[in-house]
Amino acid sequence: MTDGKTFTAEIVQLDAQPTAAVRIQQPMAELDLGTAFGRSMPLVAQRIVEAGGSIGGPSYGRYHQYGPDVVDVEIGFPVQDPPTRLAPLGSVAPGEVGLSELPRGPVARAVHLGSYDGLPATYDALHDWIHAQPGYDDGDGPWESYVDMPDDMADPSKARTEVIWPLVRE
Repeated sequence: MTDGKTFTAEIVQLDAQPTAAVRIQQPMAELDLGTAFGRSMPLVAQRIVEAGGSIGGPSYGRYHQYGPDVVDVEIGFPVQDPPTRLAPLGSVAPGEVGLSELPRGPVARAVHLGSYDGLPATYDALHDWIHAQPGYDDGDGPWESYVDMPDDMADPSKARTEVIWPLVRE
């Protein structure tokens, strides 16, 4: 876990996880991530239910690209059974809900404690940790899994966010 004082990480093997999500691609200067997440998470949750599916885990944000000029983020939820009435994410208009998948394979995982303001430091620490592991390099599309939402907790400093970074073997 990382809370600004300590950092631990692990390598785990994940199975592919079907998801429903929106994908937002915008210039970095034009995107307010808080607003994007605040608008997208209820929309995705509603569409999952309307399509006959059910949410299968905490919300996530997957960063296909993050700066310096563009942000390409996928915002969604894992689903227990992919709703058949949703099209694949790659075939829907920007900002519309579609089916996607969090990838299978080896990942580095760390747990961030506290507000989202400290997440960049957790990403930096995880990136450095990955490069210290023999035989691995960082892959594309790291994501955050929002295990606890700080606004929903009596003590937001205990909110957990998993930071998950796909790995490639060197």
